Amino acid sequence: MANNGISAALADLCGLFFPPVCAACGRGVTREMGFMCAECRLDIPLTEYWKMPDNPVMDRFAGRLPVVQASAFIHYVHGSRYRELVHGFKYSGGWKSARDMGLWYGSCLAESGLYGEVDVVVPVPLHRRKLLGRGYNQAQYIAAGIASTLGVELSTGNLVRSRHGRSQTAVEGHERWENVDGAFKVVKPQAFADRHILLVDDVLTTGATLTACGQAILDSVPDARISIAALAAARHPGGV
Repeated sequence: MANNGISAALADLCGLFFPPVCAACGRGVTREMGFMCAECRLDIPLTEYWKMPDNPVMDRFAGRLPVVQASAFIHYVHGSRYRELVHGFKYSGGWKSARDMGLWYGSCLAESGLYGEVDVVVPVPLHRRKLLGRGYNQAQYIAAGIASTLGVELSTGNLVRSRHGRSQTAVEGHERWENVDGAFKVVKPQAFADRHILLVDDVLTTGATLTACGQAILDSVPDARISIAALAAARHPGGV
């Protein structure tokens, strides 16, 4: 009880010098609002795909990777404040927002009933060189939030990126697939044996990175089952 009081006092003190703001629009928020203001929560472009066994994200992996379920939480719309939200925890140290978005997404996945057989949540890994430069893996914080609300294990060291390549944002089209081909490996295949793995990433565009991760797992662990949870899915003319 004393520790809770100390924590609350520290939070109040920090709030005096660093007032909390909405991670999407930057306006002030109260502690009760959390990381996002009420207006942004109402306006956020949720996909609702996690409620649908068949959806555009599932279609994106058809013929490329056998998946049990696949979804994205929000639409990644260029020019919107929610794109800036994603950029905030991707490039500006906003790991707390990444975790909080993961908690929110995870609660929706749990309520849908379609992800109840997931055994372990695995974030798309960064190469150690990029991890050193950024200081953290944003996908890991999203995955941690999802794992917490699903009540399952979070695995952060078994799927690794063994080959450093250019950022996917720097390449287009078929080069995205070549850039990540063979870039991932499983360290201890037995840890994933006969398990339903939920792969988590921040932004889904072509699906090349998630496909490469899933294929690396299935190559090492043929009896594993793969599902996908992307926080955001980019819109393009022919799909999501």
